[in-house]
Amino acid sequence: MSTWHKLAKNANWANFAVLKQTFGSADQVGNCVVFDVGNNRFRLIGRINYAKGIIYVLRVMDHPEYDKNLWVDHCGCYKPPPKKPATAKAAQKGKPTRGRRKGKR
Repeated sequence: MSTWHKLAKNANWANFAVLKQTFGSADQVGNCVVFDVGNNRFRLIGRINYAKGIIYVLRVMDHPEYDKNLWVDHCGCYKPPPKKPATAKAAQKGKPTRGRRKGKR
């Protein structure tokens, strides 16, 4: 797995086709990418944010666990990525402010 980590850490993939040039055995499953790691003894399931260059490792498992196919639902491979959390400013935007009102003195 250290080889995978070294290659992935320095990668700058624009899309899955470019990722596939680095990891020829990688497969796209919905929004997830399945990597063969550890001399093909394990499967690493991840999501890639290509725009930000971030890899989210969702699960690492051996073949018997992988073959059960429970990971597809657990990892949310066919669900959209989570929405961005609201920032403090955005959360306060709709809140009324205390103090003087505009236009009144």
